[in-house]
Amino acid sequence: MKLTMQDKLNICKEHIIEGKTLSHISERYDNFPTSSIKYMVKLYKKHGEEPFNDRERRIYCRDTKLLLINRVKNGESIRSVAVDFGLTDPKILADWIKLYDNEGKDRIQDTYPRKNYLNEDERYKKAVDKRLEEENIRLKAEIEYLKKSQSLAKKLEDLTIKEKVKVVSELRAEFELKVLLEITKVPLSVYYYNVKSIKNRINKYEDVESKIDYLYLKKHKKRIGYQRIYIELKNEGVIIGKNKVLEIMRSKGYSKKNKINYKYNSYRGDLGGIVSNILNQDFKANKPYEKAGTDITMFRIKEEAVYLSPIIDFKTREVLAYEVGYDSKVKRVIRMLDNLKETHKEQIKGMIIQSDQGVQYQNSRYSDALKELGIIQSMSRKGNCLDNSPTENFFGRLKQEIWYNKEYQYDTSKDLITEIHEYIKYYNETRIVTRLKSSPIDYRNKLLSIR
Repeated sequence: MKLTMQDKLNICKEHIIEGKTLSHISERYDNFPTSSIKYMVKLYKKHGEEPFNDRERRIYCRDTKLLLINRVKNGESIRSVAVDFGLTDPKILADWIKLYDNEGKDRIQDTYPRKNYLNEDERYKKAVDKRLEEENIRLKAEIEYLKKSQSLAKKLEDLTIKEKVKVVSELRAEFELKVLLEITKVPLSVYYYNVKSIKNRINKYEDVESKIDYLYLKKHKKRIGYQRIYIELKNEGVIIGKNKVLEIMRSKGYSKKNKINYKYNSYRGDLGGIVSNILNQDFKANKPYEKAGTDITMFRIKEEAVYLSPIIDFKTREVLAYEVGYDSKVKRVIRMLDNLKETHKEQIKGMIIQSDQGVQYQNSRYSDALKELGIIQSMSRKGNCLDNSPTENFFGRLKQEIWYNKEYQYDTSKDLITEIHEYIKYYNETRIVTRLKSSPIDYRNKLLSIR
């Protein structure tokens, strides 16, 4: 016996309201299976009459189908999932799963009710009404998203992927997943991954994730990767594996992108001031102030150029002194050496400093200034950046963390110079050097206290 939707609704009311037993109802409806009656009763208790009405107008969206299929694949029963979604028959979901298993994910598509045969004017009106309704729904979704987002964070741009997924999940009952993901710009695969993670486990890393959020977003301003976050956590006594830190950061969308930038070149040929390459790529030092490197790098904002000239200690990776400004003249390099003497005094005597063959470093004023400080000059070979690789590595890290993909954040060159000052202070005092397991200044003080 095939039952109509009204028959099924009557069955539910007879059992719940009139108190008739399942076996009694089964007999009345030509031995209709009691298991099916139980399912309809659960459906009625959860959703009321709605699933039994207007079935012809129901649309099953592809992303919703995939979500339900995924829940079953993760261990939930077909019946419980079908009841949650309001399907009048669990066989509907079973058919979707069978199609998914036999023909693949791409065969799962939106399911629409049969089209009514309308004249041209009616079809046009229906299309316009549908478009207006979709736009109205999207606006409502955006408003609700903004409300919930503001309750999670002061600024929407600070929301993590996990927080966005939480908002989307809360709004899933009211709006289509496709619309919500377009608003939040969260990829479908990332959404499913986070939903599965939230559902299948109690988050024992919640406190660790909060620490990672603080370290990555607030303390280090998105400048560092998982290895340095791991060291920071370890220093705080947090017991966690390095790969787990990487997994958490990936799930939150905390990633960094590399970008190629043009390198400033100060080489003007042999001007008579070239000296031998004393270090010869032997950068290993036994103590601070034994070996160091210097170079100049350039940043370009609109029509202005900003030049940075630092001295890097090869043992501690500390920026011992630096100069930043709008030119790369030898006077700026000399001022950097003055800063070096003022800050580190007699400790720099006997230090070897490596540079390239740039015009500033061939200048006699630079050579004389080094001699007065008791510093030994060494030069890289022409066109060989590997001869001064620790300094080049510092430039790479600095540009990765404050420049690449962030150029638009600086309205003027003054803003960039301010950021460079702040970064070098942060780099020396706070930022963890992976190899050293501490900041450069902490490592230098530790070594000097041992001596």
